[in-house]
Amino acid sequence: MCALEFEKIQKEGFHYWVWTEEDFLPYAWPSEKDIRAAPKPLMLRDLHPDYPMGFEYDDQEEAMNVSGLGKTFEEIRMDNDLRKDLRRVEKKNAETELVQNEKNSLEMSSHWFLEQWKEDEDYFQRRLSAWKKISSTLSAYLKGELIGVHISMKEKNFVYYLGCWWNRGHKNLSVPTFLLKKDIENAIVGGFKQYDLGVGDEPYKKRWGVAQRPAKYYAEMTPETASKLGVKRFVKNEKID
Repeated sequence: MCALEFEKIQKEGFHYWVWTEEDFLPYAWPSEKDIRAAPKPLMLRDLHPDYPMGFEYDDQEEAMNVSGLGKTFEEIRMDNDLRKDLRRVEKKNAETELVQNEKNSLEMSSHWFLEQWKEDEDYFQRRLSAWKKISSTLSAYLKGELIGVHISMKEKNFVYYLGCWWNRGHKNLSVPTFLLKKDIENAIVGGFKQYDLGVGDEPYKKRWGVAQRPAKYYAEMTPETASKLGVKRFVKNEKID
């Protein structure tokens, strides 16, 4: 595993350091060497719940959402309304064709993301660079027109959902839901055991019968910096700042 890289966040009157990829990749898992070598004050968000150090978040918005996968899609413990909705979505997309890991799929669909979120160009290029290294994509085409790209990351027994960039002119097709279903089906065929819908308390995630577990964070700083950041639990370090 490569050592983590960090960047400085400058606030009025104080600063702290974060994992460079914290907004782009799921669940940092720094080694003890990473922690020792990291510049301080340090704030590492969204650590995996199984990470041996750090503190659990108290807020449900910071919980991971994992759907357990069995041998078939029907074994997923989703709610019945979602199961019915998925059957309708399948019928709507009878003519939709799928392409896995299409070259330049992120670039071809990026304008939909930027139109929706107005992300700064430099920041977006960092996201694009990070995702191109690790992501798998599932592209949807309707009569030759690209209408959406589902983005995920595969690691060991897990598939991590990263996002879906899609054409909102095709809202009637429920493109993100359709592609999520197809990616989960592919994960089952591939022998993956868990599908992680990411940290957050969005209602759609609960429909998939997810198990929620609090993510963790690691903070090492002075009490003064912790107070400014609203951090209640942290590793006290008076030698920094």
